Parts: sequence; C-alpha cells; structure tokens
Amino acid sequence: MATPSLPWQQIPIHVVDFEGSLRTGVVEYGVATLLGGDIINTSTCLHAARTPVPPIDTQCHGLSEKELKGLPRFESEWDHWVSLRRTGLLAAHNATVESGLLRGTWLRPPSVPAFAEPGVEVAEWGPWIDTCRLARAWVPSLGDYRLHALVAVFRLGNRLDALAAKHCPPQRRKYHCALYDALASALILRALCAVEGRSAATLAQLAKDSLSAPAADELSQGELEL
Repeated sequence: MATPSLPWQQIPIHVVDFEGSLRTGVVEYGVATLLGGDIINTSTCLHAARTPVPPIDTQCHGLSEKELKGLPRFESEWDHWVSLRRTGLLAAHNATVESGLLRGTWLRPPSVPAFAEPGVEVAEWGPWIDTCRLARAWVPSLGDYRLHALVAVFRLGNRLDALAAKHCPPQRRKYHCALYDALASALILRALCAVEGRSAATLAQLAKDSLSAPAADELSQGELEL
C-alpha cells in the first residue's frame, strides 16, 4: 500500500524569488520558509552578475553594477541551495522562472527526498509548488494572477509590509525585490490553502495542481509584471 502524502504544513516549504536572467545569472535571491503555516525563517543575498546588467533589467529590479560589483556570484551558494532542497520543497510565483534560473546554474542537486511521494528520492530541484498556477486552478474567477493583484484580493498588503519592515533590507521593500516577492508568495500560498477548506491539502495535491493550469513559461519576470 502506498504511503499517503503528508499535509502541506508538515514539512518546510521554501518560497523563493530570484532577480536576474539566464544571461546575468541570479543577482538577488529571497527565501521565506513556511512550516505549519507560519513563516519561520527568511534569507536574502545580492550577487555579482555574470555579464553586465542591462538597463532594462535594472529598471525592473533596481539593481545595477554599482550595487553588485565585487560580490560573489550565485554559483558560490551551492551548499545553501542543496540544503534547502534536502529539508523541504521549493515554491515560487510562476515557478518556471525560478526553476529555469536555478537549473541554469546547477542542472540538478544530488539525491534529495521527493516529499510529495514519501520514501522516494529524486535528483531534481522539483517538484515545485507554484502559487500562480495554484491560484489559477483553485480560484479561476479572479482573472488577474499577478503577485500584487493576489496580495490585494486576499488583503495581504498590511501583513506583507509589516514582514518586509522586519526582514527585508531598507531599500528592498517593494515588488521586484527578491525577499519582498518571496514573502508575498508565501502569504499567498497560506491564503490559498485556507480557501474552501484546503487546510488539509497534501504536498502531492499542491505539486499536482501546480502543473494543472497554464502559465506564460517563455516570458521573463519583468514582462509578466509579477
């Protein structure tokens, strides 16, 4: 008999956001870890770009060569990201973007627990939990699934700003700043799991439903206005 999947609150879900592109690499990351429905830990860091940061990227995320010069590159974070994936699942808003940037740095981690399938190990960064696709699948009447729109519809703005004041660097407390967006996504995930009695949703259901709705996979974060 197959072992049932765990409820979503029972393992850490590391909600992540990256600023950067496949060309520049990740220049900023933010992580907000959910456990038991609460944000129990956060982290964020800036990194040097692989190539000069185009002005259009700076216009989106507000980071230029001046802020990033001399910093270590994201590639130095291998141990940190393997540790995150070993302890839980990764989540993001339109996770295709974050998955692509992570796989563009390291194709896959060593063997890690699948979590959505108890007792199974995989050499993959996924399965990802995607708050954009979950919102499309679970609340199909909304029409606008951009990050700021979901924060507004679930009335999360005040809570988000309070968390940002506690956890985010002073100049990085707005959309298109990695930890701010990760915090927003974490609050949205928690709100979605409270919709229509989904508090008992399993990790397997979240992973499955994260694949069940369309997403604009080929666009960048700036083009998606996430």
